[in-house]
Amino acid sequence: MVTQDTGFGDLFPTGAGLFAFSDIEDVVEAIEAINADYPAHSRAAADLAREFFDSDVVLSRLLDELGDH
Repeated sequence: MVTQDTGFGDLFPTGAGLFAFSDIEDVVEAIEAINADYPAHSRAAADLAREFFDSDVVLSRLLDELGDH
């Protein structure tokens, strides 16, 4: 994934499967890195998505927060 840098790098690991860009040079570098080892970056992106955005993870956290109120 190549996405605009909004500070998400403070929360999520970047550089393998997830790249932040601020300008066109960052985009070119990210795409070159991904193209250099697409299978590894594809796996890393899928792993990151499962670790942080899987419904079990997100909903469990949400339910825990709601249970505290």
